[in-house]
Amino acid sequence: MKPEIQASQIENLLRSLAPAAISPELCERVEEDLRLEMGWLSQTVKKPVTKRWLFPLSYVAMGAAAAIAAMSAFSNSATLPSSLSPKDVASSSLSTSGVMPVSTISEWDDVQDEGIRYTADRLPEKHVRVRGTERHLYIDPRDGAEIIVEYPREQSLVLPVSFQ
Repeated sequence: MKPEIQASQIENLLRSLAPAAISPELCERVEEDLRLEMGWLSQTVKKPVTKRWLFPLSYVAMGAAAAIAAMSAFSNSATLPSSLSPKDVASSSLSTSGVMPVSTISEWDDVQDEGIRYTADRLPEKHVRVRGTERHLYIDPRDGAEIIVEYPREQSLVLPVSFQ
C-alpha cells in the first residue's frame, strides 16, 4: 500500500525547487545578439536600395505578354464564359496587385471508378471521376509575403480501354 501524498506536501516540494543558474556562455550569446540587433541604431546614412531583380524581370514580363498575345491571337476557342471560376477571380485580383506566381500544386483526394461504357461506335471507354485540390502559391516581391489560394477541383476523365 502506497502512502498518499497530501497537497501541502506537494506544494512544499514545488516551492523547494529552484531554477538552474544561467550559464556564462548563454549570457555572452544574448549580449552579442542584442549588440547585433541594436547595430541599426548607430547607422545614420541609408544606402539606396537597388532592385537588381527589376531589370531582368521586365524582360520576362515582356516575353510573357508576347506569349499571351500570340496564344490569344492563334487560339480557336470561343469567347470567355460569363461566369468566372475561383481560379480566374484569384488570378485577376492577384495580378493587379503586383504579385508573382511561384507554383501550382494539384492533389487528388478521391478517385471514383464509374465503370466502362460503350460509345455510339461500340468502342469501350472507362469513366473516372477525380476530386482534388489545386493550390496556387504567389509571392509579393515588395515585402516577400506569400499568398496561398486553394480551391477544390472535380474532373471527369474518359480513358481508352483495350481488351487484349
